[in-house]
Amino acid sequence: MLIHITAKYEVRPEAVQKCVKAVNDLVNYVQKNEPNTLFYLANQETLNPAKFFHIIVFEDEVGLKLHQSSPASAKFVEIVYPEALKPLEFQEYNIFASK
Repeated sequence: MLIHITAKYEVRPEAVQKCVKAVNDLVNYVQKNEPNTLFYLANQETLNPAKFFHIIVFEDEVGLKLHQSSPASAKFVEIVYPEALKPLEFQEYNIFASK
């Protein structure tokens, strides 16, 4: 069963570029090493570039666990979490309609 997760967070303005690099590194790793991560979209707010919103789709629980335990996720946590103004907000969703 597909798992749909979002992540929402805001970082310190002076850390934006460092966090953008961390996100890019994570997504590049996902593209090359996580076939069970079916979709990863990282968004940066236009009016406030310190705000981020990610949409991630995993094939199943195995894909989610592999992602969470990857070295790239650990590096992302190491870089981004200390720069976040509040704890990152993760939410899981059931998709009931789409186009």
